[in-house]
Order: sequence, then C-alpha cells, then structure tokens
Amino acid sequence: MNKTGKWIIILLGLGVTLFVFVQFYMIPKQNAADEKYILQQRRPLTHDFEYIIEYKHPYMGDASNISNLFNHLPLNEVKKDFELDSDHFAIIVNYHQKVTQLDLHIFQQSILYNSIAAFALIGNLEKIEYRFEDKSFVVQKQNVTKRYGDLSQLIKNKEAWNEKVRNPLKDEKYVTESFLFILEK
Repeated sequence: MNKTGKWIIILLGLGVTLFVFVQFYMIPKQNAADEKYILQQRRPLTHDFEYIIEYKHPYMGDASNISNLFNHLPLNEVKKDFELDSDHFAIIVNYHQKVTQLDLHIFQQSILYNSIAAFALIGNLEKIEYRFEDKSFVVQKQNVTKRYGDLSQLIKNKEAWNEKVRNPLKDEKYVTESFLFILEK
C-alpha cells in the first residue's frame, strides 16, 4: 500500500471515530441539557427570567405575544387558552386542569411569579384572571404594584428580579401571604 492509501485509511478512521463520538456522546449530552433547561422553566425557582424578556410589549392587545409569554412562564405544562378583554385591559387564562391537581405551594409560587412577570412585561395590562376547572383567581396590577413597587425596575436586570421576586418565593409563609395579598379584594 502506498503512502496516499495509508493517509486515506488514517483519515477515514479518524472521521469514523469523530462521527461516533459526536453522534453517541455529544448530541445526547446536548439533548439532555436542553431537556433539563426546558423542565426548569416549569418552576418559578428555576425559571430563567431572561427567557421571557423578549415578550416585553407596551400593549396587551398582541394575542400571540401574550400566548407566547404565558407558554414560557411556570405552569407552561398545563394546557390553557386565552381571552383578551381590551376594554378592561385584562387577560383571562383558562387552564384545563383543577387547582386541586396541582401542588398548592408551586401553584401559589407560579401565580405570583406569572402575575409579576406579566404586569412587568406588558405595559398596559391591568388585570389577569386565572380560571381553572374548579376555581378562579383575579389579580389586579395595583395589588402587585403595592406589594412589589415599580415593576419596571424589577426587569432591569436579573439580580433585581432574583432579589425581589424569585428568592422570596423560597419562603412558604411569604408565598401564602403574598398570594392572598395580590388577589382581587
């Protein structure tokens, strides 16, 4: 075998080795990391706020933006549809599941997190009604603002969001009190 033939065999062997490495190690590892990231987006304590900042919009009338926002917030695994009430600057989120089928603490964390995020990102949104098969909850922007202050400051950077929104959600008592506080009275 001549020198050129040997180089072809060496390069072919190297190519097959690299192909096997990428196909059976690198791609599955990347897919597992992607899947883990997607699962983390389902819970407020692991949700990546920067993942939804692209849905910031001054008006709530863009139905696809609202849909995309809520489909990228916690509870995104629960089937839902939306109604927009532009006369009252309100969103109605119809979840196709019962509250009693959800973990109460994660449910309350998610409603808090989702409400704060939606009001901070959608400029003229004033009210969100969460309708589940067994219960409904109404959250007014004014209640969220009373509890959290200027919402536009919360989305300035990840540190502000984590300090004022995400980190306090670790405290169960805080979550229950804040959940009850933001509900329409």
